[in-house]
Amino acid sequence: MTPTEVPQASLSNVAFIARNAIKYGAFLLAFFIIGRVILNMSFSLYRLLNPPKPPEPTYGFGTLPSLTFPQSPFQIKTYTLQTKDGSLPMLANQLPVYFIPVGRASLFSSDNAKQVAGDLGFEFPPEQVSETVYRWKRTTPLTSTLEMDIVSQNFTMRTDWSTDPNFLTNNRKLPTQSEVANRARGILRDASLLPDDMATGEARITLLKSSGSSYTPAVSFSEADFVQVDLFRTALGLRYPVFRPDPSKGSARMIFSGSEEKDLSVVEMEFMHFSVEYDRAETYGLVSTLEAWKQLQAGKGYVAYVDQNVTSAVVRNVALAYYDSDTPQNYLQPIYVFTGDNNFFAYVPAVAQQSSTGKK
Repeated sequence: MTPTEVPQASLSNVAFIARNAIKYGAFLLAFFIIGRVILNMSFSLYRLLNPPKPPEPTYGFGTLPSLTFPQSPFQIKTYTLQTKDGSLPMLANQLPVYFIPVGRASLFSSDNAKQVAGDLGFEFPPEQVSETVYRWKRTTPLTSTLEMDIVSQNFTMRTDWSTDPNFLTNNRKLPTQSEVANRARGILRDASLLPDDMATGEARITLLKSSGSSYTPAVSFSEADFVQVDLFRTALGLRYPVFRPDPSKGSARMIFSGSEEKDLSVVEMEFMHFSVEYDRAETYGLVSTLEAWKQLQAGKGYVAYVDQNVTSAVVRNVALAYYDSDTPQNYLQPIYVFTGDNNFFAYVPAVAQQSSTGKK
């Protein structure tokens, strides 16, 4: 046998070993892949069934001031809970509280307010109603009044359209419901009054018809004399809405007429917005839904709305939200919101009481 000749048996052995190496190698690779998938699935299932305990509330702002609600005009004598399953829901046990810087008058407050008033069409010098409240008036094309807090730049504007007997008949070209939100945001943007949390928040449209010099809801666009839009802050975490004392009102409300004239297209406007520092937050523990329900029954909540002559409330839903006061406050705090029959809407403070050390 020459040196270059290889025995046939040796070649067969090499082929046999190679085939087995490939077979068992593939088996081992599949084993590792499947094992890793099973391990990952098991770990994910374990984390799902045993979620990590959330960090303790920070209480970084110390003891928070109690929420102050306005005097409610509604008197509820009895409360009945009738949720879908007849029980109170289990909701979050802690939420962030956000800091709100309270503004103070400066040398530029008056000039800045006059600039905003000018952007809204009020050019004449104002009268000073109080230390921080100014009032502007114009008489053409109709009498209109703008009243503004020069520190916060929150304001109300009203046009006395009812003094013109032909106003409604001459102004029937109402803006469509799809365009009023963009028009409202444009007006605020032009006056440098459109904050980020209103630029992306909900826009709620309401059709109105005239009732003397006021308004009542209209059932259809053809019946409407005005279109109202409310611009709300963006819900926090995309799930917790922000409510004012009147839950139907956004941070801005505008009522549009059918007039194409700039100074008559908006007959009423309200802007009530305090800047929130969303990047400056501390977490706080919350009272349970049961405790909040007891407080509501004990008359310690705030009835924000219910239909006239209703004295017994049937509660159908409980949720968490945030309270946006119409008066300056240092913190945006969570509340429980109880809703139910006859347009019932009530708030109960959600933050648990803390000791002087900041702990519950």
